[in-house]
Amino acid sequence: MANKNKNQGENLFKAVIMTHIILFLHLLIIVGLVLMVIFIRGITQQILWIFLGATGLFILSGFFIFRRIKSKGKKMLHDIENASFFQGRSFEVSFLRGMASLKFGQPDDGLKAIKNPSSGAKFQLEDPETVSIRELTELARIYEKNLITTEEYNRAKNQILKS
Repeated sequence: MANKNKNQGENLFKAVIMTHIILFLHLLIIVGLVLMVIFIRGITQQILWIFLGATGLFILSGFFIFRRIKSKGKKMLHDIENASFFQGRSFEVSFLRGMASLKFGQPDDGLKAIKNPSSGAKFQLEDPETVSIRELTELARIYEKNLITTEEYNRAKNQILKS
């Protein structure tokens, strides 16, 4: 069991490192283009070649990423999603300040209620007396555990009973 968790952690670490490497390589491409714009004379004459070169690099990197995801990506994503610290949780990876994002894991409980309105759950407002009883019960539990003083308990009880 410990070996399985260790393997999952290693796979997750490898995936994060690979993502950082890909982002770093894209940053190098952008820096290279900026340097070409700054240092090459007559850039207007070379703009077509720069555009074609950048497009070719992006297509080539996209091809390598696609090939890697096709060969190992499903397993990597599955390992990440089934890692012990993500069980029962969802996580989202966003790029470009949220313009592009991927969401992994279980959908939020709120979204389940919205997507499945035929669940038969009927929402009603609570009776004020029921709310007061619940608040008094919680207050008594806190007082019994000696988390508040008698003075604080009496003040809070009077405030609940007034409302």
